[in-house]
Amino acid sequence: MLMTQSLLSLKQWKKKDWHKEMTEMLKGIAASDGVAVAKAYLLVQPDLSFETITVEDTNAEEARLDAALKASQDELSVIREKAVGTLGEEAAQVFDAHLMVLADPEMISQIKETIRAKKVNAEAGLKEVTDMFITIFEGMEDNPYMQERAADIRDVTKRVLANLLGKKLPNPASINEEVIVIAHDLTPSDTAQLDKKTL
Repeated sequence: MLMTQSLLSLKQWKKKDWHKEMTEMLKGIAASDGVAVAKAYLLVQPDLSFETITVEDTNAEEARLDAALKASQDELSVIREKAVGTLGEEAAQVFDAHLMVLADPEMISQIKETIRAKKVNAEAGLKEVTDMFITIFEGMEDNPYMQERAADIRDVTKRVLANLLGKKLPNPASINEEVIVIAHDLTPSDTAQLDKKTL
């Protein structure tokens, strides 16, 4: 009886011409095996493009950088706390790496030196220095651990840049219903914030 009802339900479902209701087919890389039917959740990243501007007041740009670094640290601390509660300590460790990047005196001093020496805005100084570090770490083919740090730096740079530009990054931790997440790219921090119960 149960099997008959299931087959009947499937036939009714097919009759509804669901394919006509879809307006666009998306193709991508699945993060897990199997088939799922749920509401789509589009994880949209903000436009973080900026112009390199020549500045006279480099102290003001350094102060903007410091404020963006502090805001990013505060955000990551809150996200880490939530991740520990929902995902466990091990999954939340990605945020420890991000907090270390944000506090790295070598990287921060190089960004500030670039701002001063080239008289550029904080966004340009940040991007130039972090791109250099990313290239160096990605080139360490014999050291997978260091290659992973490139993804951390890229992720942290995006957060700091968003704070410099006054933009908000998406918050995957706010998903509170079963969904299929659709994203151009999932950063380590995006992935760590996803609650496996709702995916």
